[in-house]
Amino acid sequence: MERNRRTDGFTILEMMICVLILGIIALGLERVLATTLSSSTAISGTQDVLIQARLAMERMVMFAQETDQIANPTTSNEEILKVSERLLDTYNNKTHVYIAGGDGMIDADTSADGVVNPGANYITYTLDKTVSGNWKLMEQMPDYSTAPSGLLPAKVICQYVTEFHCTRFSSNLVLIVLTVNSGQTGVTLQTRVRARLLD
Repeated sequence: MERNRRTDGFTILEMMICVLILGIIALGLERVLATTLSSSTAISGTQDVLIQARLAMERMVMFAQETDQIANPTTSNEEILKVSERLLDTYNNKTHVYIAGGDGMIDADTSADGVVNPGANYITYTLDKTVSGNWKLMEQMPDYSTAPSGLLPAKVICQYVTEFHCTRFSSNLVLIVLTVNSGQTGVTLQTRVRARLLD
């Protein structure tokens, strides 16, 4: 006598093998996904650090190129860049109120007579080392809304700085070096800046 065999469905052994194979595939995919996300995060962090460093460097170069006085550095490897500000147009020179687009006169002309006032208003870049492992490049600008001009609070323009120094080559030529490192990657930017108004 023949036994009737069921041909529709899976045995418990077949189901266990199938679940095991799917588990191995899922584990492999999870590891690939984790590696991909980790790489993506590292690349994103690198890009963020590089962007922040480039923006900080471009900002320092912009003000140093348009200055008529370089107060610091006076020698080599100083952790300060201090130049007179002769570029901004962010407020109304007569009312001393900040407005979008300015009024067509540079802010250093606080009397609105077309002549930059004597007594330089400096923009200063220094290194804040109060937090170990996360030094910050600070920018302090003149506050043209006050008379005579005071200073705005210093603000952070770049984090994770491991090196910032400037070297003065001549009355109008400065080398700026900025190194940032977020722990995963680092980048060093350096450039020589010639102050055009000091030629």
